[in-house]
Amino acid sequence: MAGVNHKHYLLWMAVAVIATAASVVLLVRQSRSGQGRALYIVGVPEKGAALFFGNKQCSTCHAVNGAGGRVAPDLSGKHPSTPAMGWLTAVLWNHAPGMWRQMRHGNVSYPQLNPEEMAHILAFLYQAGNVDAAGDPNAGQRVFNEKGCVHCHSVRSSGGKTAPELSTVAANGGSGDWTRAMWNHAGAMVDPVTRALGHWPQFAGSEMNDLIAYVSAGASNARERVHPSRGSAERGWQVFQAKCIQCHSVRGHGGAAGPELGPQTDLPLGTAQFAAVLWNHAPSMLRLGRASGIAPPVLQGDEIVDLQMFLASLRYFEPTGSAFVGERVFSERGCAACHGPAAEGTQLAPALRSGAEPFTTVSFTTALWKHGPKMVDSAEESGTRWPILQATDIGDLVSFLNEPRRSK
Repeated sequence: MAGVNHKHYLLWMAVAVIATAASVVLLVRQSRSGQGRALYIVGVPEKGAALFFGNKQCSTCHAVNGAGGRVAPDLSGKHPSTPAMGWLTAVLWNHAPGMWRQMRHGNVSYPQLNPEEMAHILAFLYQAGNVDAAGDPNAGQRVFNEKGCVHCHSVRSSGGKTAPELSTVAANGGSGDWTRAMWNHAGAMVDPVTRALGHWPQFAGSEMNDLIAYVSAGASNARERVHPSRGSAERGWQVFQAKCIQCHSVRGHGGAAGPELGPQTDLPLGTAQFAAVLWNHAPSMLRLGRASGIAPPVLQGDEIVDLQMFLASLRYFEPTGSAFVGERVFSERGCAACHGPAAEGTQLAPALRSGAEPFTTVSFTTALWKHGPKMVDSAEESGTRWPILQATDIGDLVSFLNEPRRSK
């Protein structure tokens, strides 16, 4: 079963698994200090990798960072729009008709996953998606020279001798070790580098990826593409509270010296790109710290990748919405044509108002996954056009369906 439609079907089947699993991989905890609230992803990436490449046979068709099958798209590097959970649900819904037709045509069944297994697989895919694209060592050598690194540092004995040799920094532990080293040494480098070059070098695009590939001879990137980031969002929340919250805030909780780092801040997911952001802003961060009397924190071990994983996890949250807007969306998208204007149910389709348990984005998506094939059949039999949803519609629809029916 070759062709574009087959590829689309396989891609969106994988997206559906991710969307359905979203409820079990999001956990809200209140910090004991009362300083803030964090959303972080649970599940063990190593167990998810074992399932993905093992008895769930996901890797028969799909690859992650180049490892696995070639029949269907590589599932790494997906960048959802905001809100991410709403985007996943909307993608599943919008591609449902073609996906289910292809599944029936190919006699393909869904992989059977319990919530715990889904949590592990999502944790694996999410972390794998944060792995940087392969850098170009030749381009990295040009970056090394053009940014002025060569004046002080050497790589495999080629370059300056007044600062440490760089070839072992990323080779031992990957781009996370490189990012940590850059951050911890930036404070001592800003003044002498700026004096020597007349400016603080800025990194853009793939320049940091390429630089890491050059200094490590590509070894760290190849290893990370098979073994995803070792970061933990939960540990990252602890790092943030201990070392960052004095200057930065998340959803209004924390310091005001630095910018807000909550879910609306579009920080990069890849470690090398995260390193570029930290490097580019190092002078201003140091100035703000000095003005506030706050010394820059020193990060140890995996704290930098834990911190990055925590900040990235903030984008995966239950979207908020308005019941009033949701009622309009329900009508404008055509849902009311089958389910009734108040979602009270008709002869064509059942009532959708939540029962004892209110809807969440995930239970809403799970219900779609369970009943989707029947809905596709019903829409085709009645000649109803399949509604197209936007990511921002989902929170409004969930709010509408959770609100008690208003009396007229």
